[in-house]
Amino acid sequence: MLFHFILGFVTSYLGFVAPSMLNLTVGKIFIDENKKSARHFILGAAIVVFFQFLLSLIVIRLIHKFPHTLFWIKNVAVFVFMYLSFFYLNKEFSSRQKVQQICNQKTCFSYGIKLSFINMFAIPFFALTYSFFISKGWLSEEYNYLLSFGIGTSLGVIAVLSSYILLIKKMEAKVTKVMVFFNPLMSIITGFLAILTLIKLYF
Repeated sequence: MLFHFILGFVTSYLGFVAPSMLNLTVGKIFIDENKKSARHFILGAAIVVFFQFLLSLIVIRLIHKFPHTLFWIKNVAVFVFMYLSFFYLNKEFSSRQKVQQICNQKTCFSYGIKLSFINMFAIPFFALTYSFFISKGWLSEEYNYLLSFGIGTSLGVIAVLSSYILLIKKMEAKVTKVMVFFNPLMSIITGFLAILTLIKLYF
């Protein structure tokens, strides 16, 4: 079980280490609010990641039994990416009129849950890595071992997002300048992903 826990931790850490919606958001919260608010956000995000791993197992079984469900899953992903693109675009225009905060100490936990919930990257990532580990014989399909792996993934997310806090703390002046482009950047990324997914589906 320890091996499964470590495997889940390492997989999650490496999978979430690249700059992404969650990483950039935790950095902005740390700069705009404080370390405690950022940690509340991280905890909320990590809890959802555990359930996203469990959901990825269900998705794999559904696709194996009903291959056509993959088409509908991708359609849902398009709508989610489009929503996020307009969401960040709207925040950008709103922030020009008045100073807006992403969340505060009381709401950052629930915001972490919300943002992690609509993060569409986690489910296919865990589905692919799970399938790979099973094919290599590194991962057992027994409940206890999968639970251990899932807990490892959550703690991996806590570790990698906390690493971003430490990194930003050392480079706060430079990161603050970059964060001015946070909302437009996230709008472009999610919009691009929506268009790319749509092209793959229908063209």
